[in-house]
Amino acid sequence: MKRLLFLSATLASLFFVAVWIEPSKQTKTLSASEVTAVDGDTLDHGEHRYRLVGFDAPETYRPQCRAEKTLGLKAKARLTELIQSADQIELVIQPDLDVHDRFLAVGRVAGQEVGAILISEGLARPYYGGKRRSWCG
Repeated sequence: MKRLLFLSATLASLFFVAVWIEPSKQTKTLSASEVTAVDGDTLDHGEHRYRLVGFDAPETYRPQCRAEKTLGLKAKARLTELIQSADQIELVIQPDLDVHDRFLAVGRVAGQEVGAILISEGLARPYYGGKRRSWCG
């Protein structure tokens, strides 16, 4: 009985320590005038760059084909339009940086995730890590 009680107390303690030391996510609301879309899934705000998570938009910097660049420019323009029309974007920032030292964040405008909007309009795909699919057919 003492062993069971000790084991239960130990597991409960480990759970609470794990929750306590887990870095929390930070939420920021940024004015549209302070944010620049780098492409369809990346934003600049001052010296900080944010990779919006949950989706992948076509590349504009080093596209693999003309179709990818064309669709990437449309995704970038639409992301800019979404932010401008809402006058702001809310970022829920994750505690980790990606391999390019960008902050990872979920972006929302008017209560909707921008990734879901871009996906529904055919300008992005769901993406949760790993190898990305080509946009070049």
